[in-house]
Amino acid sequence: MSQKEVAILDIGSKSITVLVGSQDVNKTINIRGSYSENYEGFADGELLEPSKFERAIIEAVAGAERITGCKIKKIMVGIPTEFCFCVCKNVCQNFGKPKRITNRDVENLFSAVKLEYKTHTVISRDAVYYVLGENNRVSDPVGLVDYKITACLSFVLASNKFLGQISKALIKTNVEKFGFVSSAYTQALYLFDEAERDKYVLFVDCGYITTTVALVRGRGVLCLSSFSMGGGYISADLARCLRIPFSSAESLNRKIVLCIKPEENDNYDIVIDGTVTPVSMRVANAIVESRVEVIAKGILKCFESWQYNFPDFIPLYLTGGGLSFIKGAKDVIAKNIGKNVLIAQMPYSGLNKPNNSSSMSVLNYALSQGK
Repeated sequence: MSQKEVAILDIGSKSITVLVGSQDVNKTINIRGSYSENYEGFADGELLEPSKFERAIIEAVAGAERITGCKIKKIMVGIPTEFCFCVCKNVCQNFGKPKRITNRDVENLFSAVKLEYKTHTVISRDAVYYVLGENNRVSDPVGLVDYKITACLSFVLASNKFLGQISKALIKTNVEKFGFVSSAYTQALYLFDEAERDKYVLFVDCGYITTTVALVRGRGVLCLSSFSMGGGYISADLARCLRIPFSSAESLNRKIVLCIKPEENDNYDIVIDGTVTPVSMRVANAIVESRVEVIAKGILKCFESWQYNFPDFIPLYLTGGGLSFIKGAKDVIAKNIGKNVLIAQMPYSGLNKPNNSSSMSVLNYALSQGK
């Protein structure tokens, strides 16, 4: 890889993705290589098949190396929320007299927070906000002058067990150096600009078998939750209720349109064993809508578990491949949670679809860090 290129490994609930890319002068991300390897996924914070997870990581790295024709020596790993939790702490430093705030002063604020968790390690940290003096809230205090600085700091911690499982796999590749970052944290920075985040951002990343729910302000994650349910559950419902092969249910899932009222004889056409087979649109839509409503209830439970309140008027942004491609799914979510729901817009790149949200966000973060 060239000095301007970085590599990332993003852990989804269906596949492991490795991206190699760079950034041009216009901040556009250019993808040199992309490779994904499916695996069995995880549920309730546990890998379903640890040995196959390890093999998927090794194969994903090797696949990206084949595509790019170069060895990957350094890589940034995006950690899914099911293996994480976040903690916010308020901290203050009084200088006694006015002084110009430096990077060291900011670092001292973070160092003053002692988080003693034997089972988890901090993988991401940032500020929700800083306050200079008594009431002067700023996003970046460096270079400003005041006698006191107060901050609300956010820390995302990941399971040591899970980090160890990833490390064990990467040691068996060409990778010599690797770091970890919360994929939800990177999504907040990539999908939403500073002005949006300053007013609070609420987003849901619904994947294949996991859903992340996050509340963000400034550059910090205020609340972070997840539950084991996603788009794969919709396909499973279709397969079970309609008694069709799972592969056919996956195909049907991609055809669903919930924002229309089908007539009695309206059908979706799917292929089963090489034969085009009609499926009642009313029945299929009812099955999918029922599962989307269950996911919406899961989102509400996350809200109820949080200690921070957020303004009622802020919308919920939806990303990830589990729901974003189902026409009308966001309207079902909106109806059930009582909020306006929007599809989060991806910045321009070669991979700007919602299902690439996590991996592109991790790549953007790695590029910003030069790792």
